[in-house]
Amino acid sequence: MHEPELYAPSSGRHATEYPLPGNAGHPGNPGILYTGLSSMGSVCHGHTQVTGKDHQVKRKAILIGLGRIGWSLEQDRLRYHPCTHAGSVLAHSGCELVAVCDTDPDQVQRFLRWWPGKPRVFLDSKDLFNAIRKADSDELKKNRFADLAIVATPQDVHTSQCIELLRLGIEDVLIEKPPGETRADMNRLEKAMSSSHSRLWINFERRYHPGYRKVKQFLDSARFGQVRSVRGRVYSGASPLHPGSGPLLHDAVHWLDLMLWFFGDPMKMAGKLIRDKHGLERSSSLQFLYPGFVANLVTGARSRYFEFEMEIDFDQARIQCGNSGFKLWKAKRSKRYSGFQELQDQSFSVPEGNPWKEMYKTIVAAQRQPEKYHRQATIQGLDTVRLVHKAYKSL
Repeated sequence: MHEPELYAPSSGRHATEYPLPGNAGHPGNPGILYTGLSSMGSVCHGHTQVTGKDHQVKRKAILIGLGRIGWSLEQDRLRYHPCTHAGSVLAHSGCELVAVCDTDPDQVQRFLRWWPGKPRVFLDSKDLFNAIRKADSDELKKNRFADLAIVATPQDVHTSQCIELLRLGIEDVLIEKPPGETRADMNRLEKAMSSSHSRLWINFERRYHPGYRKVKQFLDSARFGQVRSVRGRVYSGASPLHPGSGPLLHDAVHWLDLMLWFFGDPMKMAGKLIRDKHGLERSSSLQFLYPGFVANLVTGARSRYFEFEMEIDFDQARIQCGNSGFKLWKAKRSKRYSGFQELQDQSFSVPEGNPWKEMYKTIVAAQRQPEKYHRQATIQGLDTVRLVHKAYKSL
């Protein structure tokens, strides 16, 4: 067994996997992997134009960070694809990657060997930001440097990078989770978002997963009655490097985002956070009080497996959703005890779909259809870190 990987800027981000119907293609050949990928299109007034009926101009994207979630996980043959930001841009016919930025020149070269086009390259985000300012202030140029920015750098730097992009007026800015480390980071992001005309998105891609969307539909329709209890488990093999980080911040934020999306804001949070002798997170047990039920979340570091699960008990059913799939049980007349009902397995079909494709489809379309952007989803994404920060400071 290898030593558990540490959270460090050079190690990228820990991806969270879950099964999807269908697993596309071959990661070594983007042309095979990204089915439906159009040609590079024709040039139209500085933009690349999508071939097709509507001749829609492509969104001009920049990608900051070429680590695991930025790009390199596309080389994992076991995952569905796309599963990264670069892969999603490549798979979307309405996107053109105009620039990339990463501090590791070797990683940049590896990426360029994989990428079919020739984006501009920056090794320092400050140089990229200066290029954006120069291009956008040049009156001779009718088109902006970019209108979509993706920030996939470690969270100790990407909050500030995201704020700078909002100040620069990039139309859509997508930041990796967690969007920061502290409540102060979230307040800064929310202030920058409120004072900008840009749309801020956070990569909680489970909101675009067909299985989780089906669970959300069940909740909204009250098909199985009222929620009676919620239980969750998030276990990670990674170890935090400082007391302000750990599986609660890096992995359980996905669970917290689902909780806020499914049930809204809790009335109260309580629990216990267990640390080692160095003050680093080992495990936590959190309780979130809602009207009529309690949501319980247990997390742990240094486990020898990754687990992400949520169980929801209703009056008449139970749903389990997570990286192991989706399951449904309904209350039926017991075959063992007269006058009783017991939970019995039921089918839970998940529609075809890739959450990364759906997320990028929504972001790209928001330029022409602003109603596709839901500011409340971004606020809830910021609130996940506020909850984690409260747990780290008070439990």
